[in-house]
Amino acid sequence: MSERLADARERAAPTTRESATARIALALLLGAATIQYAWNAVGIPALAGYDAGPHVGYILAIVETGRLPDLFSGTLTFHPPLYYLLGSRVWSLLEPAGPVAISAGLRAIGGIATLLAGGVAWSLVRARASWPIAWVATALVLFVPVAQMSAAMVGNEALAAGLAALALPSILALQRDPHRVGHAALAGLFAGLAFATKFSGLFVVAACAVPFLRLDFDRGMLRALAVGLAIGAIVAGPVYARNWLLTGSPFPFTRLEEPLKSMEAGNILRPRRVSDYLWVNPACLLRPSIHHVEGDSLALPRRNPAMTNVWGLAYASIWYDAQGHRIPLEYHRDGVYTGPLLTLLGIVPTALMLFGFGLAVADAIRRRGRSDDAPLVVLFGIGIAFFVAFTWWAQSVVAVKGSYLLPLSVPAAVFFARAVTRIRPRFRPLTLALCTLAALASAVIFTHDLVYPSDPAERMAHRYRVMGEFLPNSHIAEAADRLVFEREAQPR
Repeated sequence: MSERLADARERAAPTTRESATARIALALLLGAATIQYAWNAVGIPALAGYDAGPHVGYILAIVETGRLPDLFSGTLTFHPPLYYLLGSRVWSLLEPAGPVAISAGLRAIGGIATLLAGGVAWSLVRARASWPIAWVATALVLFVPVAQMSAAMVGNEALAAGLAALALPSILALQRDPHRVGHAALAGLFAGLAFATKFSGLFVVAACAVPFLRLDFDRGMLRALAVGLAIGAIVAGPVYARNWLLTGSPFPFTRLEEPLKSMEAGNILRPRRVSDYLWVNPACLLRPSIHHVEGDSLALPRRNPAMTNVWGLAYASIWYDAQGHRIPLEYHRDGVYTGPLLTLLGIVPTALMLFGFGLAVADAIRRRGRSDDAPLVVLFGIGIAFFVAFTWWAQSVVAVKGSYLLPLSVPAAVFFARAVTRIRPRFRPLTLALCTLAALASAVIFTHDLVYPSDPAERMAHRYRVMGEFLPNSHIAEAADRLVFEREAQPR
């Protein structure tokens, strides 16, 4: 108890020197992340990343036609349109500068969103713990491999996570006082924007309700709730109304349509079992890729049988490149130790985060939902529940992506900090050093061309050209031409 009181006094009355040190440390961390994200955005070949071709095709369809594409014209056109509308504007502005500038600009959307999520993580953790703990928690949010890869990919996941993060300070302020109309408006705005970017925005929408689930609900709370709901509905409502009108469902999917149906079927190792969710297979840590099998054979296709274990694959996709989108497949083999290095280094921060989540759950139950972090507990719990439901429904190994859990990264940072504050002061420096090493190793390994070369851009582009032949209205083949084979593309 005395240790926690000492921590509280440090947070409540930091010295001027401590505050200056904390600001400098944060500035250096964000500066390093900005430089690395920019380097990756410019250097990584076009169309590298999970489903980059369909993402870019969606954007190019808007650029070329001036309107949203049909919901089933491409493999990803069922996604909410906010990222793609923003991306189309970036494309139009940067097109005179050429394909490298376009790719970098599209990636910058996710990079900026991830930096904002890091800033929110710092703010929330700093209010609860000393600045060294906040610094390490923020470094993990910025440099865990799944965050780095999402920040440097063309896609909507990083933007959705960043917008969800921006909603959290207002939601937590409402948890302390649910009468604050201004905070309700901000929570509704950012939650609505996240929901208009990706279906996973629903996690933070659910968290917005937590501050108002109380027995002493009154008119002032009703006014704040109404404002938040109205703003969120104005922002995200048209997206889901359009989905309903065109498909009969607010959440349409293309996984049951060709060619995606066949592609998904080709990546199902076996039908999912309940036991796949009940443990973590250690083999996933030592061979952390769906392409990494025993021995050093490079024969393709390779599928790692251990990756039928859902939590093992999810963990590997958070702490390494389990799907093979950044590190070339020839390095997904025995004798290459960067994968096991990162998955083993990730054990300590992950275990601390889970322990902190358990503490937060216990606190929320003990205080009947009135704990400061109850909205984060609900957000995290709903995110995990949806991940379980989705991976049970979509049973291919490529559907088990850690990036689906990105909206949980800032709550995870808060839970991590909560656990670290429970460690005896004499052991905290070692704990923080191990977690810093995990973040630093991740940053080094996933910096473009520092440890690994990149796959040639043409390799992915040829694949997306074939996909585009099956979906002639998707603009996927045209995107490959414009960003990779621009010399072959016809002038506009």
